Order: sequence, then C-alpha cells, then structure tokens
Amino acid sequence: MTRVSLAGLLILCAIVLLTRPLHAQTGTPTIEDGSQVTLQMTITLPNDHVMIPPHTSEYTHGAKQLLPGLEQALVGLHSGDTKRVELDADHAFGQYDAGKKMTVPRAQLPHTIARGDMATTAEGRPFTVVSLSDESAVVDFNHPLAGKHIVLDIVVLNVKPKA
Repeated sequence: MTRVSLAGLLILCAIVLLTRPLHAQTGTPTIEDGSQVTLQMTITLPNDHVMIPPHTSEYTHGAKQLLPGLEQALVGLHSGDTKRVELDADHAFGQYDAGKKMTVPRAQLPHTIARGDMATTAEGRPFTVVSLSDESAVVDFNHPLAGKHIVLDIVVLNVKPKA
C-alpha cells in the first residue's frame, strides 16, 4: 500500500488542473456534428507558389459542406483555435482528368466570354474556358484545383453548438 501525503495530492491535483486544455475549463463549444462554424481560411498551393487570400466561411459541421478531409481535421477545435491542414489531390479536389477537357462550338458560349472565364452549362455544371477561336472553344470541367496539393490555414472564428 502506498501512502500519499496531502501536499503530494494537492500538487497532483494542481498539475492535472493546470495541464487540462483551457477550453475544457471555460466550457467553450467544440466543433462537432451540427455545430455552426465560422472560420477564416487561407489556401496555399505550395507546388505552384500560389496563395489564395484569406476569406471567411460559415458551414454546418457534418452536413458535407466542406472537403471530407478538412471537416475531419476540424473536429474538436474551439473558437480562437488555428490549424494547418494539408490535403493531397485525392483528399482535396481529386486528380486532374484530361477526359473532362473538351472542344465545343464557339456559338454555344456567350459572346462576351473570354479565356480563363468560369461559367456554367444550362444544367449548372461549372467549367473554365481554356482557349477560344472564332469557331470553337476548349473548356475544362475539372475543378480549378483538381490535381493540386493544397494547404489550408484555418482560424476558427466562432462555434455555435447544435441547436
């Protein structure tokens, strides 16, 4: 049988209390299914040396409004937390598929469209105009970030628990 002194027990309790996460002490909500989350996100494409400036986004956690890998990485975070999430192409916007690039008659596109513009078909399918001539256009139905390794720097601005 081990004897523990009162001083030793008090020190042990103090260590446990002081090393617990601050959020557990303050009771701030954590990100979980059903939480309404507001975050600021900066996207970087390290292989292309491109950074997409920070923007604010709001979503319902678990409603499949974010990339699955990103949503999974945010579970348990609190307002004020920051996190860097790296996703390869397979876990971000998929691999680039050359079969999604095609030539269409120029007359099918608006007269004012230009190379690099993004538009949607009548069915709502987004595409990017790759090149234009008088008779035809090359359009790409891949997501603009398909085939890219992305890094997301996240700042959780607000977490509202499931109602």
